[in-house]
Amino acid sequence: MRAVVLAGGEGRRLRPATLTVPKPLMPLDGIPILHIILTQLKRAGCTHVTLSLGYQAHMIKASFDENRWSGLELDFSLENEALGTAGPLSLLPPFEDSTLVMNADLLTDIDFADLWARHKKSQASATVALSRQEVDIAHGVVDIDDERRVTDFREKPRLSFLVSAGIYVLEPSLLRFLPQAARHDMPALLDDARAHGEPIEGYVIDGDWHDIGTREQLSFATEAFRADPARYLGRTAAAELCAGTGAPWAVGG
Repeated sequence: MRAVVLAGGEGRRLRPATLTVPKPLMPLDGIPILHIILTQLKRAGCTHVTLSLGYQAHMIKASFDENRWSGLELDFSLENEALGTAGPLSLLPPFEDSTLVMNADLLTDIDFADLWARHKKSQASATVALSRQEVDIAHGVVDIDDERRVTDFREKPRLSFLVSAGIYVLEPSLLRFLPQAARHDMPALLDDARAHGEPIEGYVIDGDWHDIGTREQLSFATEAFRADPARYLGRTAAAELCAGTGAPWAVGG
């Protein structure tokens, strides 16, 4: 399995913390988000990861001594200007096979190996990981028809949505819809592909997912990770963390 981790964002909503520490290195209970992600990818069978960098790229590269980390082969791609959530892929060599692409600002217990297997079995051009999110509406919701007659009234309903989790498996053919070295976001890329008849599948995460875009979200993710690190890292890595015996995310480790 090969993966690309998009780690170039500025993390403006996390300021002032991200003025000195890039968002992918923000710690969850002392462990950088990016190191948690790399540990998960390795456990899933990933052998080669490209880190797509932008803001404070030198700090992220400095957190890895060599182009290998805990048994993973690493390489780095640098965007000189913000290219969105899909644009950075245009700077990479053409994909040779299916590639997992994900954001570096999330915490999840998704089974990456199962996502990969489901994608390969589906023969889709792309598989999008989805998280079910629920929103409580504090007021009565009213529906009306074209004649302004009330057709339904729901008191303080809970609405359920599937949202993109920022994790994808892409086929090489999909990248022909990507403009070269221009800002482009993943929804636009997938919409272009769908418009040309490319099959796009969804994979619903049967577990936990946290976006880490704001200080409040960072706090929620930190509490979730602190409460049960084994849920995200597996028992072995979590035990090493608790015992402080050379955990695999240590610099150079």
